[in-house]
Amino acid sequence: SAITVNCVSPGLIDTVRSPTSASAQPTHHAHHPALLGRRGHADEVARAVVWLAGPGARFVTGQTLHVNGGAYLGG
Repeated sequence: SAITVNCVSPGLIDTVRSPTSASAQPTHHAHHPALLGRRGHADEVARAVVWLAGPGARFVTGQTLHVNGGAYLGG
């Protein structure tokens, strides 16, 4: 079987951040809010990865899958 190479690019995901990590709301997200009106969840990113690794995506290669709630669609 052929090897496929793809990328998952998540948007702002609702996770617990340590006090020394980046700010809770990175500035670029203020300019590109998710059109769905919320942060994503880690399981939503994981489901995208599972799909890309599974048989449903066997003809998909060289793609970047943006899992960001439509953050960059609005302008």
